[in-house]
Amino acid sequence: MVSNPTPASGETVEVSVVVPDQSGVGPVMLRTVHDGEATFVEGRSRRVGASSVWTFDLGCHNEIVNYRFWCGGSEPHWLTGEGLVGHDPTDRSDFKLATTGATPKWVPETVWYQIFPDRFASADPNKPLPEWARHSDWDAPIARGRAAMSQVYGGDLDGISGHLDHLIDLGVGGIYLTPVFEARSNHRYDASSFDRVDPLLGGDEALVRLAQACHRAGIRVISDLTLNHTGSSHEWFQAAQADLGSPEAGFYFFGDEPDDYEAWLGVASLPKLDHSSGELRRRLYEGPRSAFGKFLGAPFELDGWRIDVANMTGRLGLSDLNRQVRSAARATLDQIDPDKWLVGEHFFDYSLDATGPGWHGCMNYGGVARPILSWLGSEPARRTFMPGPGVDARAGGSVAASIDAVMSSVPWQFVLGSMALIGSHDTSRWHSMAASPELARIGVALTMTLPGSPCIFYGDEIGLTGVGNHESRRTMPWNRDSWDRAELDWYRSLIALRGSSQALAHGGLRWAERADDALAFIRESAEERMLVRACRAGAPALRLSEQLLGTNQAELVFGDGTVSRVDGNLEFDLEGPGVAIWRIGPQALTQL
Repeated sequence: MVSNPTPASGETVEVSVVVPDQSGVGPVMLRTVHDGEATFVEGRSRRVGASSVWTFDLGCHNEIVNYRFWCGGSEPHWLTGEGLVGHDPTDRSDFKLATTGATPKWVPETVWYQIFPDRFASADPNKPLPEWARHSDWDAPIARGRAAMSQVYGGDLDGISGHLDHLIDLGVGGIYLTPVFEARSNHRYDASSFDRVDPLLGGDEALVRLAQACHRAGIRVISDLTLNHTGSSHEWFQAAQADLGSPEAGFYFFGDEPDDYEAWLGVASLPKLDHSSGELRRRLYEGPRSAFGKFLGAPFELDGWRIDVANMTGRLGLSDLNRQVRSAARATLDQIDPDKWLVGEHFFDYSLDATGPGWHGCMNYGGVARPILSWLGSEPARRTFMPGPGVDARAGGSVAASIDAVMSSVPWQFVLGSMALIGSHDTSRWHSMAASPELARIGVALTMTLPGSPCIFYGDEIGLTGVGNHESRRTMPWNRDSWDRAELDWYRSLIALRGSSQALAHGGLRWAERADDALAFIRESAEERMLVRACRAGAPALRLSEQLLGTNQAELVFGDGTVSRVDGNLEFDLEGPGVAIWRIGPQALTQL
């Protein structure tokens, strides 16, 4: 427990650990790191029920404050962010606090709905198309290969505005739009400009209308910005190729000829940006008048940005300006409104990008999507999820260890500020990756109950499928007779629970079960405790000591599980495969 999980630099906070009598643990000490040097702090102990509560004063002196607990007794252990370990760990797995500014409180309270604008809904299906685009009827299949990127179905921002009733009914609190800037593809990650919204989507005015309509409905809106590269048709790149002595030429990495330049992953249509250029930084993300700042302010009033390929931005060979980029972008956001959100794309280990002021969090593929897929995904989906060997099959204990390893590598507020997801426009549809429909539901429930800000891809709620990132971007079917109504009702109920629970939004996490086919964890805040149990197959009932829980009360709030009292234990039963959620009370943290 931490008295303030978002401390200011120089603040002293209280951190506490509860030690049950039956654990056999003796005295506890706090180990922290002050200016790179390990320091031990003695604490205060008091009795609460059948436990001792050890409390320590932790000085928050550095940008990232590491700490862990030495637990004495007959078999001394360290308590770290990865749990109890019987070896000397490195600081990487310590608990961590950051003094670089808080994640907006509303972020982990929000369930996001990702929309690929060309494929959600159209208010004007007959708009003229640019020369690169090829029109497709709404129900036409996705083209194969590169032709899929020029296939335009006519979805636009006013089409989204016209279907907000569906999102309001679903209960989501935010819309995440993939890029809306003018480009030469339907995905728009090859921007031709960062100053204007694509006319195919309705232009600037349509984005203003959408944001205003969403805000009236209590729905926030973020969109996608690429700081790593532009499209080769971008006005800056065109000016640079025309004159290698121009200011714009300094925005890119050119050799001796206009056609000799660095591109993202070698894709010639995506020239990479050189952030050593002060003029690039000024135009793109430094200050309210930059492209980054323009759309956060009036009249657009976006609630934040998702930064495309944030892990590669500013990095090329021996040059690494990533920290400077994310710090400058965050400074601009904080200058405009520190209650807006900045989240970076990252498929792998994002711990090195969680230092200093910058992204509030990342798209948590490493700590949510990959572990869930390893437990619940089909073999073909796991094999093709990422290049190389893909994602290995894991039993529950290894899944929990993977989640712990990722969470322990970054400050807790970074975990809460990250996007919890299992599928997106860059992956196959989750309903096509899960090994069965029952396991698909378990995966969704885990994203809704693990720490972070949950995100679903449009159409997941009605059972859309699709293998590969092109097929996953199929159009939203608005013939509601084709929808899976049971799936929609299930999503609606789960989202409502997620949106009403302080524990699921802000609470900590501790594991109650790590079996091969069953996982259970407690999310705990000062106001509430929730127990989540997921079984991918039949598993024995989970027994938890009433003495350790500090209560003999539990109420089923989601799913088909049961709870009963057996010999001083609460027994949580669930017929797998399935998921159930119980509210446990009264809340022990308020007694501490």
